[in-house]
Amino acid sequence: MRVVSFLPSATEIVYALGQGDRLVGRSHECDHPAEARSLPVVMRARENLGPLSSREIDLKVRERIASHEELYEIDEPMLARLDPDLILTQELCRVCSITPKGLASALAKLSRQPKVVVLSPRRLADAVKDVQTVARELSVPDRGKALAADLERRIEAASPRPPRGSRSTEEASEAAPRVAVLEWLDPPIPGGLWVPDMIRKAGGIPVLAKAGEEAKSTTWDDLRGAAADLIVVAPCAYPLDRTLGELRGPRPHPLEDLHPPRGVWAADEAFFSRPGPRLTEGVELLADLLHGPGRPRRSFEGRAVPAFKSPLPTYRIPTRR
Repeated sequence: MRVVSFLPSATEIVYALGQGDRLVGRSHECDHPAEARSLPVVMRARENLGPLSSREIDLKVRERIASHEELYEIDEPMLARLDPDLILTQELCRVCSITPKGLASALAKLSRQPKVVVLSPRRLADAVKDVQTVARELSVPDRGKALAADLERRIEAASPRPPRGSRSTEEASEAAPRVAVLEWLDPPIPGGLWVPDMIRKAGGIPVLAKAGEEAKSTTWDDLRGAAADLIVVAPCAYPLDRTLGELRGPRPHPLEDLHPPRGVWAADEAFFSRPGPRLTEGVELLADLLHGPGRPRRSFEGRAVPAFKSPLPTYRIPTRR
């Protein structure tokens, strides 16, 4: 079976199932594990927005969406040459991948139609189920069941137990720390969909976002009013050094004035924005910061750091001429 993935999380699932040799093409954002980067790029963004600031990217994307323009494009000659049997994609977020209309246009030009499997999880449990969905499509259902069971086990292991003396789970929940995970910086956007589930599994209370609902922008004043005990910054598609560069720019960032008790952390975006196996690591990371040693475990070294206290080099946004 020849598989093309237009979704980073789907690519990661395929490799986690031990089926990476079936992948023949990818999107430009499918960069994990490292061997995926050697695959031909079949889908990419129509414009390189990398040099822009978070605010400029947000405005540009909103303009494109309002104009009903595609944000991504498919290399149709490449897709035809690869002749896939299966395409993995999503319909949940048009900012993340080609739209169904754009994909249908490209598929209409193929001499042989591949099967298209759409993965659009809204909750953490949906993301785990997608592992089994992909496994069935690849004819390795047992591997899917085993991987899903392992992910569920790790998630449950990260969940804190109610403290001694508490009369109920509800009582323990009411005393839980409040958590904001930002999936964008300007404007600030608290992660929605599966992210609130992750926060609750780690023993926290999500603020300014509801499980299963798409993320919505907020303001720094609203974030301040939410009184989060922990803030994790993991902008979608940003490498960690880029995130640190925006946080530690020439002028003080609004987050520096909030001083939540458990700190402001910058983290690898894959912990939260890619609904695949690494969401489990995101739950473990949150649990470490909330109920563990107050710092990430050693395996997260270099992938989650204090936002304003770290020796890591910072990314500087190129000056626009």
